[in-house]
Amino acid sequence: MSVVVVNWNRKEYLARCFEAVLTQRYPNIETILVDNGSHDGSVELVKERFPNVRLIALDTNRGFAQANNIGISASSGVFVMTLNNDTQMAPDCISTLVEALEGHPEIYACAPKIISFDEPPLIVNAGIGAKDHMPTDRGGGEPDDGRYDRVEEVFGPNAGAGLYRRMVFETLGGFDEDFFAYYEDVDLAWRARLAGWKCLYIPSAVCRHVSGGTSKSLPFFTEYHLFRNIVWLYIKGIPGPFLRPRLLPFLKQEFVFWKTHLRREEIRWLRMKWDTYRKIPRMFVKRRQVQRSRRIDDAEFERWFLPMLPR
Repeated sequence: MSVVVVNWNRKEYLARCFEAVLTQRYPNIETILVDNGSHDGSVELVKERFPNVRLIALDTNRGFAQANNIGISASSGVFVMTLNNDTQMAPDCISTLVEALEGHPEIYACAPKIISFDEPPLIVNAGIGAKDHMPTDRGGGEPDDGRYDRVEEVFGPNAGAGLYRRMVFETLGGFDEDFFAYYEDVDLAWRARLAGWKCLYIPSAVCRHVSGGTSKSLPFFTEYHLFRNIVWLYIKGIPGPFLRPRLLPFLKQEFVFWKTHLRREEIRWLRMKWDTYRKIPRMFVKRRQVQRSRRIDDAEFERWFLPMLPR
């Protein structure tokens, strides 16, 4: 069993995160920190206080997706958990997730109940869900009052605290490193669903999370990658019969976007759009592999994917 934590200049969260990992009731946990070129003393802290944590110190920020792939490639566990640095797992979180994964061979991943540090806490994520025809945090912002206390199948796990079956993760090709950050977990769950794999939400496995710990400090960075990656996600993942009728709405959305942001003279968005467009041919190449791996029929696709598709 391996836990991979990716960090970039969030020294203030690391001690709480690793103390929770190291006090898990599950035995023999391999813990790996992949540091994305931090300059705030994160590496020094881990070396000094957590010598049993395997440290992979990268020279630059490679992004959440690539850093996790690096950490998972270096790990040895049959099961691998990706974990945000600003989290704190309950002592039985990992053992509860592993038990569920071991008991369901058709499941490639498990999602814990992720709640905030508020008192009373709010739901941060109860698996990947959909809102306004876009992927989102299922239950995000809702009170933790029992409404998400049932074990059930969900679209996929949030990579901020998700347990994966290593074999399936590697077969799917891991996180798409072009995404850098944001929606890389949705993209992986999308590919897994198309290939016929399932994910189980386990509410008794609890993990606290500083909601928006990074995104609140980097609002444009977050919007940049969300708006860019959602286009790539749809190009790669929507089967032809469902994609063709949505091409015109896509173009209309792009027209509105350009009209709105150019009127505001927000030139910084031009870079994001250029970044989006220049890799569209690359996404169509990836699309061929994704669609060839599809094992579910149209009815199953509609059941899980229609709530996430633009109208």
